[in-house]
Amino acid sequence: MDNITMKINENDSKKALRVMLSESGLDSMAALGRELGYKETTFRSAVNNNAIRVKDFVKAADLMGFEVIIKKKQ
Repeated sequence: MDNITMKINENDSKKALRVMLSESGLDSMAALGRELGYKETTFRSAVNNNAIRVKDFVKAADLMGFEVIIKKKQ
């Protein structure tokens, strides 16, 4: 897996999850939600509404082999 760097804003969580999904072994957002212990509709709704909690985003990233890094703007 190549080193992937993404700059995201408050509306990019779905895009970021899709990029990570494409690089992971999971085949769908539904599969990711199940792996995280959520009902498919609950997880999909949170992602589609940009309402996914930070802890769930970080947990999803970790599950797919990524880490979330916060960096001060320059």
